[in-house]
Amino acid sequence: MKTTPKFFMLLSMTIMLSTIFSCKQQPDTSEKLEAPKSATVEELGQMNRDFAKALTAKDAVAAAIVYDENASILPPNEPIVTGRANIQAYWQGAIDAGIIDATVQTIDAKSNGNLGYEIGTFTMRFHGANNDTIVEVGKYTEILERNEEGKWISTYGMWSSNAPMPTE
Repeated sequence: MKTTPKFFMLLSMTIMLSTIFSCKQQPDTSEKLEAPKSATVEELGQMNRDFAKALTAKDAVAAAIVYDENASILPPNEPIVTGRANIQAYWQGAIDAGIIDATVQTIDAKSNGNLGYEIGTFTMRFHGANNDTIVEVGKYTEILERNEEGKWISTYGMWSSNAPMPTE
């Protein structure tokens, strides 16, 4: 069997092209995979400051918008409330019950990527049944997530009063 120079040239080109294509470099994605920066305590606490402002303005829609669409709140001595629409109805009930105002103070907050938490204290004032003012002081924990717009919203919120359990 006789081998021709054309055959060797064709074989060499095939080997060379297959080597080039198999060594194709991958694009540098190190810049695209940059981790999100950590949020400040101020950024993480903004969700609850916006929430307290909404309650004071008696705006249940604004109070609920700081929660994720599928968020849950865990109110004291009540069942879990899940979903922004149900959370809005819950806070509308608090407004209708006579909330006067609400304030919050962040104690600590941290984030890792797009997840974070905040713990703090709150004070809420309500109109009482005897035309008096009831002051509720307590603490809260929020599990936060950075949404597509970069804003921190709550996915889970839990709070409780500092008042001792009533004795009979």
